Amino acid sequence: MRAMPRGRRVAAALAVPALLLVSACSQAVDVPPSTSTPTPGTTTSSDGLPPAPDRLRVAISFDQPGLGVKDGDDYSGLDVDVSRYVAQQMGTERITFVQAIPDQRETLLATGQVDMVVSSYSMTPQRAEQVRFAGPYLVTDQELLLPRRSSIRSPQELRGFTVCGAAGSSATQRLVRDYTGLHIVEEKSVDACVDRLREGEVKAVTSDTTILAGYLEEEDGSDLRLSGRPFGRESYGIGLAKDDRALCYRVSEGLRTMISSGEWRRTVARNLPSAKVIGRQTYRPPQVRSCTSPTTPSPSGSSTSS
Repeated sequence: MRAMPRGRRVAAALAVPALLLVSACSQAVDVPPSTSTPTPGTTTSSDGLPPAPDRLRVAISFDQPGLGVKDGDDYSGLDVDVSRYVAQQMGTERITFVQAIPDQRETLLATGQVDMVVSSYSMTPQRAEQVRFAGPYLVTDQELLLPRRSSIRSPQELRGFTVCGAAGSSATQRLVRDYTGLHIVEEKSVDACVDRLREGEVKAVTSDTTILAGYLEEEDGSDLRLSGRPFGRESYGIGLAKDDRALCYRVSEGLRTMISSGEWRRTVARNLPSAKVIGRQTYRPPQVRSCTSPTTPSPSGSSTSS
């Protein structure tokens, strides 16, 4: 149901220079008015915050089944739905979706090309030094994607073999750090790694369970499987400019409303494989960390969300 022709996915994943991403790979979509009731304590512009932006530029993946897919003029996936919901809660009228390449996400925020990154963006201490995070909005494990007939069950069994991961991803960095004797090759996207796996050029692909499981749901996914032994844990957050406390606060409140209203559960079930495939913990609503209101003095000058 989330199938996309491989050729189109590969085309969407081709590397694009960071400074050209907004103009070359973006499209604006209207956001319908919110019908959800904010959670108690939600702050509006009348409470001292600057007005919410009328338009948002949001970086998402264009080629990750279940999370972010661009098919012609249509966008689908969990990250897309989370972006739209949060924008609705803030009263934003229009979103421009921009392609997010894993190793360019910090650059997009630092150069002001986008307002938010919602692209299976793991909240790590290293990234928090450069960006501000709101969330998490999803918790998942790390996994291996393998050919159906492979006997591999864990990273330890891959010593001496070649494994592919997306450049700039925390999953790839963890594999390099925690498991010795592996030959690691990096691609611009997980999608490109999956193509190399199918061509027999690599033994396995590593990424988050929610990302890899999406490939099993596609029409040509019957030739693949997960290792069944997840390792590591990732918390997905919404990346923002380091100094944007106001937007962080609004986004956090939007995520809390999404969870308390029940829309979060419906969105996860609509976009992701079953809990049996990706794990029960991914179906548990996460605890959204606090973003200090910009109207509240902060001795450190930063949010507790990072």
